[in-house]
Amino acid sequence: MTASGGGTAMEPVCPRHPDRVSYVSCQRCGRPTCPDCQTPAPVGIICVDCAREAQKQSRSVVNRLGFTSAFGRPVVTLTLIGLNVAAYLYGYLVLGQNAWALEWGMIPALNGELGGAGEEWYRWITSGFLHFGIFHIGMNMLVLFQFGSQLEPILGRMRFLALYVLSLLGGSLGVDLLARGGIHGGASGAIFGLFAAYAVVLYKLKLNYQSVVTTGGLWLVLGFIVPGLSWQAHLGGAVAGAAVMLGMLHWVNSPQRARRR
Repeated sequence: MTASGGGTAMEPVCPRHPDRVSYVSCQRCGRPTCPDCQTPAPVGIICVDCAREAQKQSRSVVNRLGFTSAFGRPVVTLTLIGLNVAAYLYGYLVLGQNAWALEWGMIPALNGELGGAGEEWYRWITSGFLHFGIFHIGMNMLVLFQFGSQLEPILGRMRFLALYVLSLLGGSLGVDLLARGGIHGGASGAIFGLFAAYAVVLYKLKLNYQSVVTTGGLWLVLGFIVPGLSWQAHLGGAVAGAAVMLGMLHWVNSPQRARRR
């Protein structure tokens, strides 16, 4: 006797594709699942429906800091790296290094006025995507990947993006307030914000934060000694990153927020 699904009455068929016989069962619900519906998982093969349900549940996991964790690839971090690389290729291949620096960089006025604001407010953002050579962008993107891969899953994608953008703006503000002349650019202001934010996270979790503070402090000191390093952007980004991280922690753990959760 044959079943209407295409197999014998005793043969297990895939619920989503009744015309396909499958002897592989989902490790969560136990239903047969054909090759098109099989999803690899740490527990073995699970069906598409169980995979979607597991993904929904994982998105709502609240970590020890009170943030909703982000699982999977660090999409925001990789996107920021892609944007920086694209800007670098555009600057070198289309505009040329000198024109690129003049059009995108932060150029504080010698007389102490806010040189990067006013009608050219966009420089506060574009300067964070300006790099002076392959070593410059290479080092910044390496550190961005390292810290982004740690912070993005902890904070969630939108919070991490907000942290990066506000740290970038903090670095630009530091240049505008403290620098006198020159063309400033690079993602290091935003990256120093990630440095400081990561140190705050480690301190909050009662983990070893001294090594991160020492490394960030060393690079900050080098900015005062080594020509070409914008200590103003580093300092501004670090202050902004720490302030933003403290603000996020205060908000997510506030009594009002806790009651809503």
